[in-house]
Amino acid sequence: MRTTKFRFMWLLAAAALAFTACDKDDDNDKPQILVEDGLYIVGEATAWADYDLKGQMVGGINEVDQQPRSTMFEKYVALEAGKTFKIVEIAGKQAIEYGPDNIADVVTNGENEQPNVTAKVGSYKTGGSYTVNESGLYHVVIDKELQKIAIIPVPYWGILGGSTPYGWNDADTKLELVGSFDKQQMEFKITDLELRKGDFKFRYGSGWKFQLNDTVKVNTNFGGAVDDLVPGGANIVLPVDKEGIYTVTMKWSAETGGLGMTASMTKTADVEPLPEYPETLFMIGDGVGDWVWDNTDLPMVPVHSHPYMFWKIVWMNETGGFKFAPKKMWANDFGKSGDMSADSVYNKGSDNVPVPGTAGYYMVVVDLKNEKISISDVKVHLIGVTIGDLWDAPVADGKFTVDNANEVVTITKSLSAGELRMHVWHKWFPVQDPQPVAWWQAEFIILNNKIEFRGTGGDQERVNLTAGNYKIDLNFKTGAGSITDQ
Repeated sequence: MRTTKFRFMWLLAAAALAFTACDKDDDNDKPQILVEDGLYIVGEATAWADYDLKGQMVGGINEVDQQPRSTMFEKYVALEAGKTFKIVEIAGKQAIEYGPDNIADVVTNGENEQPNVTAKVGSYKTGGSYTVNESGLYHVVIDKELQKIAIIPVPYWGILGGSTPYGWNDADTKLELVGSFDKQQMEFKITDLELRKGDFKFRYGSGWKFQLNDTVKVNTNFGGAVDDLVPGGANIVLPVDKEGIYTVTMKWSAETGGLGMTASMTKTADVEPLPEYPETLFMIGDGVGDWVWDNTDLPMVPVHSHPYMFWKIVWMNETGGFKFAPKKMWANDFGKSGDMSADSVYNKGSDNVPVPGTAGYYMVVVDLKNEKISISDVKVHLIGVTIGDLWDAPVADGKFTVDNANEVVTITKSLSAGELRMHVWHKWFPVQDPQPVAWWQAEFIILNNKIEFRGTGGDQERVNLTAGNYKIDLNFKTGAGSITDQ
């Protein structure tokens, strides 16, 4: 009886062993991967210790053409210093880990519209892991075609644009980090921010893009809508009936998915309406033409983002005077009051403004907010790629000469290949409070042999030059412009 019972127990054990052996599959030695194919950020430095759909990177948009780029992927993520993380590509049952190969610190100080950061940039290889030196929020980008990765710190978020106190002048209103570092959630906030009718965007580190190379760049800004952020998206518009005092936040959460970033705006108080300024302003008078509106057509150019300011380069006669009006009619017209100051400025008033007494081109600027009128020498400058990739206005080496004998403002110069961009400059531009006038807000181009002013519009069509020596003539009397090879 004992023998039979022993044999029975042995058979049960053998059957269990056989069942276990048959159930084992060598292909399943590794843990099953229960997420969809894609690229994931995972590791102890992150909120995702294991594969998680919320840690999946999303397809990137190339800032160069604002089109989706099939080989670029990006993700915002909070990373803890001294701990590791990996970028892992899941493809079916395969998990391919990407780690650093040839990676180094790259400092960008705002050049080429990049953020002011020190990023880790370089190639990657199979295997290995990454670390960061400081805990914080990061923008991680990988491009499989370029075999390149960038780990970009997000020092702060900024809001800027026509709605904000500093306009579009690269002076961000900063949203600062609330509290301390947290792998699960990080929030950047500003309170008591006055926002007016206009448009705006969000960006980090005061930059619009980060370059992987000359033709592949990732957006470091968001547009679209406050509740639907789009990398590099259209400006977000605030209508006049939404003006007020706001609390604005940019929030990253490990639970959000996608890029991980959301924004919110809460109105906390109303504001008084801003003064209304005319959209147009015209000059008239025998000092610049005659006193008949049907004969004299001298529209001034509005300064972008500064609705109270207008400028014009105008030919003045030896004698006579002039006035201004918002329409080509005698209504709400104005001139000067009192004598000219030492720096050639008049207070706004009702008297005719006298011409300086020598015929030629002059720059006239009207500031309706401060009720001032300036008459000064003409200052026209080249800027940008064609003048040595210089963008700090005004570029002294790109200044035009006033040739009153031939009634043109002109420059002859060897220029680099690229977009020809020009602007006027005035002593008031860099000192306006709170919004200085940026060069592009008083920009113009030559298109089809005609001077075209940007005014309050968007980016203009470009004229691209090949490298060479050129003569550029601007006739502000006729509106003609020419670009001639020398």
